[in-house]
Amino acid sequence: MAEIQPPCPSHRGPRRKRATTLRVQATVIGTDPPLARLLEVSSELFLNDLHEVLGWCFGWVGRADHEFRCGTAFDAPDAERYVDAVAVARGDSATPESQVRLDEILRSPGDALFYLYDLTDTWPHRLVLEGFASRTAKTPRAYCADGIRDCPADVPGGIPRYEYWSRRADPFDDNSFAAFDYVTPEDITTHTEDSEPTPFVIEEINYGLARQFGYGRDLT
Repeated sequence: MAEIQPPCPSHRGPRRKRATTLRVQATVIGTDPPLARLLEVSSELFLNDLHEVLGWCFGWVGRADHEFRCGTAFDAPDAERYVDAVAVARGDSATPESQVRLDEILRSPGDALFYLYDLTDTWPHRLVLEGFASRTAKTPRAYCADGIRDCPADVPGGIPRYEYWSRRADPFDDNSFAAFDYVTPEDITTHTEDSEPTPFVIEEINYGLARQFGYGRDLT
């Protein structure tokens, strides 16, 4: 049965007449230390574009089911939901993400947007607008300016599995036994090479973003 969205005031504002670059801090909630990326994205991108940007920056190669929400918290009663094409096809009455531009949601520094990747393993992200920058014909439409921690493996297990293998793989971790606090015995016995985090290589990420989104202002 499709999820019914209760009526709530829209958090969306008017679109900008002139494109600008949004500097957005994206952090995976529940990671310690924080798994984060600093993004610079065109205000003209839509939420389905942002889903692709986050996939490049965090290593979400599977591009699993996901959902955006705007409100005081992801699960806040007043949160407005923006869903992907799969959810729309299933009859979800929430707003399609392909209809929502970034500048409708992230309008002033401090504005936040929530993103849940993989509805099974649940990787919750909090995206906060930090500031603006002007755009030229040579400005990338999507760019990763910085990041902390390696990319999670896009396999079942979620945050606990990521924290476990991050600590086991870190030769400088003085307390590697603490890694066992994050997983069950099954997580350990089902280890494969794909379970371990992949290196955060910003040059490769930005190469992929440039190929997909290009440069400048116009999206057509």
